[in-house]
Amino acid sequence: MSSPYMNNLIILGGMLSYSSIFLFGLDGALVSDKEFEALCTVRTWILIVGYTTAFGAMFAKTWRVHAIFKNVKMKKKVTDNKL
Repeated sequence: MSSPYMNNLIILGGMLSYSSIFLFGLDGALVSDKEFEALCTVRTWILIVGYTTAFGAMFAKTWRVHAIFKNVKMKKKVTDNKL
C-alpha cells in the first residue's frame, strides 16, 4: 500500500530537515551579524517545515491505512485521488 505522493512528501521533509543541519553549523565567525540574524530565522523555519511535512505525510499514510482497514466488508479500492 505504498502511496507515491506521500512518500515524496516524506522524502522532501527529510531533505529539508537534514539540510537545516548545515545551516545550524554556521556560526557568527563565518557570517556577519546582520546575516546571522536572518540565518537564525531561516534555519529554524526550514527545520520546522521539514519536520511538519515529513510527520504530516506519515500521519496521512497511517490514517489512510486505518480508513481502508476500518471497514472489513468494503470491496472498493481506495485511490490517492479520493483521499
